[in-house]
Amino acid sequence: MRMNVILISLLLAAFPAPAATLNNLYFGFNGSPFYIWFLADGRIMSGLPTAGIQPQDFENACQPAPGICGTYTLAGDKLTIKYRNGTSQVWSTQVQKNEDIFLGGIPMTVVGKYPAGTRLNGTWDRPFSSKFVTSGSSVATVTSPTFLTFKPDGTYGEKNMTGLSTLSKGGNVNDSQTAQAMGTYTIRDNILMLVKNGRSERHFIFPAVGDRLSIDGQLYSKEK
Repeated sequence: MRMNVILISLLLAAFPAPAATLNNLYFGFNGSPFYIWFLADGRIMSGLPTAGIQPQDFENACQPAPGICGTYTLAGDKLTIKYRNGTSQVWSTQVQKNEDIFLGGIPMTVVGKYPAGTRLNGTWDRPFSSKFVTSGSSVATVTSPTFLTFKPDGTYGEKNMTGLSTLSKGGNVNDSQTAQAMGTYTIRDNILMLVKNGRSERHFIFPAVGDRLSIDGQLYSKEK
């Protein structure tokens, strides 16, 4: 009997342990937001997949930039990525019990999903401001915040306010305009479908820390 146990142990040792895999979309922040999508079959994408995060969505997500897609292996605390453009990366990696990871010391959290039929209630906004120098050394500032209001009855409203302020030797010139739209919405997993003016729009959405929404990689904060 003892000989049989030893023989079985030797046979098991002769075969390498199966490679560890990850199977989530992760979000991290290193000066700016970034995303990494792992599939259990060993494929990987370093970016935000806007089409969805089902395995069948992978190739469509890679089409705009194939160089950010490739394969990965996870051995112990070392993650090796080989991209389709021939480049590669090696990261030190720690997997937490809740499936979050540390990638090169950067905390990465699993992107959450919404159950089918989810309804939101409130208004979320995303600020935007840009400053540039125009001809004649005038300085122009563009502000364009976007407001999204979701209601429990499945309707939503969208408002964008664009302002232009130009500072020059001749004085200040200010102008603004407002665009609004209304429609209906549905949410399932990470897909937000908006219907307005008879047309459907598909967006990628997930809940972010602080009761915020991430929509197509842009963070919207909830108004109090």
